[in-house]
Amino acid sequence: MRILVLGVGNILLTDEAIGVHIAEALAERYILPDYVDVMDGGTAGMELLDSMAGRDHLIITDA
Repeated sequence: MRILVLGVGNILLTDEAIGVHIAEALAERYILPDYVDVMDGGTAGMELLDSMAGRDHLIITDA
């Protein structure tokens, strides 16, 4: 099983970037299994397709 937790948002503009903050908190505070990847997707959009491909589950955090 391959899981991606993807935090998206813009920390520089008016978006509060809660998705990015969630991803950072998960990576810093928890020891996750090897099959779980946490990624700060920022505002990358279509550039994230390769990172999402082949995953069994995708969890996107955004506001």
